[in-house]
Amino acid sequence: MQLTTIIYIVIAFILGAIIAFFLKKGGKNNENDLRITELTNENSTLKSKLSEVESKVKSASHDSTKAIDDVKAKYEALLKEANEQSEKLDKQLLLSAKQQISSVTLLDDSIKDQLADVEKLKRKIKDLEDDLEEKEDDVDDLKKKIRNKDTDISDLQDSLVKEQKISKELKDELASVKQTLEEKIDELRLKMGSLDFIQEILSAREISTADTNKLNKNIDFFESFVKGQFTDLNAYLYSTYKLTWNNIEGKAGFENKRTYFHNAFDQWASTKRKSWLDGKTTIAFVGEFSAGKTSIVNRILSQDNPNIPQLPVSTKATTAIPTYIAGGSTVSYSFISGDGKRKTILEDTFKKVSKDILDQVKGVSSLIKYFVMTYKNPNLNGLSILDTPGFNSNDSEDRERTIDVINECDALFWVFDVNAGTVNRSSISIIKEKLNKPLYVVINKVDTKADSEVQKVENLIKKTLSDAGLQVQQFIKFSSKAPLTSIMNPIKGVNKITTRDTFVSDVRTDLEQLLGILDEAVKSSNQSYDNARQEGDNITNQFIDCIKALQEDCEIAYNIPQFREGTKIFGIGTDDKFVMTPHQGEHLKDLLQQIADDRIQDLAQKFDEQVEKAAEIQREWSDLCDLKAAWKKINDCFEQYKKVSKNIE
Repeated sequence: MQLTTIIYIVIAFILGAIIAFFLKKGGKNNENDLRITELTNENSTLKSKLSEVESKVKSASHDSTKAIDDVKAKYEALLKEANEQSEKLDKQLLLSAKQQISSVTLLDDSIKDQLADVEKLKRKIKDLEDDLEEKEDDVDDLKKKIRNKDTDISDLQDSLVKEQKISKELKDELASVKQTLEEKIDELRLKMGSLDFIQEILSAREISTADTNKLNKNIDFFESFVKGQFTDLNAYLYSTYKLTWNNIEGKAGFENKRTYFHNAFDQWASTKRKSWLDGKTTIAFVGEFSAGKTSIVNRILSQDNPNIPQLPVSTKATTAIPTYIAGGSTVSYSFISGDGKRKTILEDTFKKVSKDILDQVKGVSSLIKYFVMTYKNPNLNGLSILDTPGFNSNDSEDRERTIDVINECDALFWVFDVNAGTVNRSSISIIKEKLNKPLYVVINKVDTKADSEVQKVENLIKKTLSDAGLQVQQFIKFSSKAPLTSIMNPIKGVNKITTRDTFVSDVRTDLEQLLGILDEAVKSSNQSYDNARQEGDNITNQFIDCIKALQEDCEIAYNIPQFREGTKIFGIGTDDKFVMTPHQGEHLKDLLQQIADDRIQDLAQKFDEQVEKAAEIQREWSDLCDLKAAWKKINDCFEQYKKVSKNIE
């Protein structure tokens, strides 16, 4: 232990003793004297202890001599200081003791009073101790009760946990039952809505007029003619006379022509039966969900004029079933049923249509092919708009129905949301394989992206469609803030498919061309027949000349031998005979040789030529008869055409 620490301890001890002296109360004068003596003795004791410490310091380790000398020097300095302090303390102690003795008398009375107070306090403490003992007993009882209560509380807490668990399970079960109930209610609401919708559809009144019925009847007659007599006539002509269609000859040419005319008839008939399409340019809008088709259609209809009503068609309705929007004298809502009849419905019925409602109806395509909505809007003059649900339906019938109605349009406007940034591959496949329509691409909502981002999306769409082999007429950037001309100019530039308007006259033209072809063929065949018959007559004349030449040679040969009667010598007669000179004999031989070689050969050759020419004449005659019969078939078909087309041209 360091010397400084020891000195501090000693000083603290002395100070403690002094403080204890002043705190001591109730003592007597002789006790003070005794205390002073004890303090003096303690001081002496401390000095002796200091001496002992000094001796211990001097006996410190001999291997730290220098350190010990330094410590010794410090110790001696401190010891000197301590002695000086000790002497001061002795003086102060004596002085304090004298002062204390003088003050003891003054404090005696105060001490007695304080002792009396102490006695009172002792008695009060005794009473408090007694009360404390009682309170401790009460506390023990309370602690016991608390322990019992704690046990009860623990049991109650366990019960509470169990009840809370049961309550949570009941609450979860209640929530599940409530959710199930809400789902059942929604399902029931959908079923009821579907039932109401079906009842209204089934009870819808057919739009039927005498003119409409007559037109449909005439179209049916014309269909029977085109797909019957007209098709059969072409099948006969192309297989028999190897006619060509689009540079394809014979049966293959006929198949190509039949496909063309049947498709053209279907489009013409479909347009003719649809007053909202007849004579109008029809634009089909298609796009993925939320691409913005309806907002574009609304701008086209309103032309940004707030006084013209927007399309009163909900998104749900237009995304559920294809919907035609056309101009009309009044607002009307109708649908085309599965059997092709047009039926009228209320606006409320039309607005009930949603994908959720239709999902409840099995075989909806047998009830509704598409909707037709007309209303008075000058911006629809000469224009009909088709809003379609797109090609991404899971129902193949929905997909085919969409494809069919789009095929009746003049152009397809494919709307993309610039924020989607992708192209539906299945839609590309359908457009490529089943739709042969001018394609326009509308990149919508371009105001929501920077120009550079819009350009990236456009480049991606261009590359994707180009890689798929699809040709795009025009790429249109559009938004709610874009000028309306950016969409109207392409629409006005769409070329109307003329075959839907000119099909009837196209059939007439085709029949007239066939009549012209057969007229020429009959004339040519008749000329060939006349030529063959003339050549046959010439061969017959040549054959007759050969017979005459043979006859002449035979007559000459016949006249060469000279008849001579036989003579009698001595009554004996000789036979009659023909005689000739050697020259005549040579001549006869030459004639017979000529007859055998030349005349017979010429005669046989002419006979063969005559037989061949007779067969050729027969063929030419047969061909001429066939051509005349074919011409008559065409003419009969043409006459039938005049009958069935006079009321629908």
